[in-house]
Amino acid sequence: MSLSFHDTFALVQKNITSLKTSSNQTDTENAIEKSCKLVLRCYNTLASQQELSGVQVASYLMNWNDHYTTHKFEGLFLIQIERYLPTQLNEIRTKQKLEHSVHDVKDDDVYDNEETIDGDDNNDEEHFQIQSAESDKKYVLVNTRVDYQYRSEILKDICLYDFVSRPPNERYPFQKQQPQATAYLMLKYSNRHVPILYGPQIPRRDRDETRERYSRAPLTLFVPWRTVADPCDFNQTWEYALRSRQHLISTYSWKIIEKIQLLHECKKNRDEHLLQVIAESQVENDAIDPVLLPANQGVDSEYDIDDSDQLLELLGNLD
Repeated sequence: MSLSFHDTFALVQKNITSLKTSSNQTDTENAIEKSCKLVLRCYNTLASQQELSGVQVASYLMNWNDHYTTHKFEGLFLIQIERYLPTQLNEIRTKQKLEHSVHDVKDDDVYDNEETIDGDDNNDEEHFQIQSAESDKKYVLVNTRVDYQYRSEILKDICLYDFVSRPPNERYPFQKQQPQATAYLMLKYSNRHVPILYGPQIPRRDRDETRERYSRAPLTLFVPWRTVADPCDFNQTWEYALRSRQHLISTYSWKIIEKIQLLHECKKNRDEHLLQVIAESQVENDAIDPVLLPANQGVDSEYDIDDSDQLLELLGNLD
């Protein structure tokens, strides 16, 4: 039910022209009123000129979905949970330092060198969702980290990834530390969902500068934990903690970890192939035209967005 870009652009241009030449427009209208009128005109024009097929009309009348997927998906704001764990770990280390003499304290550089993830201060804030309760008139705040951390004792061996990936069916009580334990129950999932990890992507495992964060991500996702001491001891680095807890990660979870690395390898090979194609097209020149190089590549040579269209455009610019 979507228009092509040039059709949409033509409709918007038509409405802008109509708005400018409208005789009933007064000079007293402020920018907000003019903007609202423009948006309303664009919407009305799009709605009136959009053609619907018989299948679309029938689907609407039958209350059928407008799209179909092979899997169901569930969002997970991993970056906030990742930041919570090292924060708690550093608090434990600070308490340990106060309990020992200066000579017994190890160098903090080994532990407190937590790399900044994208330098976004907003990532420090934990994510809360508003979900409807059994009554449509009541709503509840939901925090995935709190729900997982204080899950029922029956689910103690389930990792965060599996906790998020199953829709509600069986009911379990929260532990009493959960702020809403007396009012709500936990619903175990019956059909598997695919978690979508929001935030910066998990880095490659072969990069020294991001090895600590790479080690922390699998521990957060695939090792069952309630406190930060479960995935990492206060006197350990995240890299060492991952090596010492590999046996706690299931075979299924290891396949997911390997696929994350495979995705990085595919992107790397794609970029290398693109540079090779560009180099071959610039044989007559001593240097590659900078315009042809990808512009959204970060300092760690990773792409944070889907840049397929840009790559196709780059290939189209080749002589």
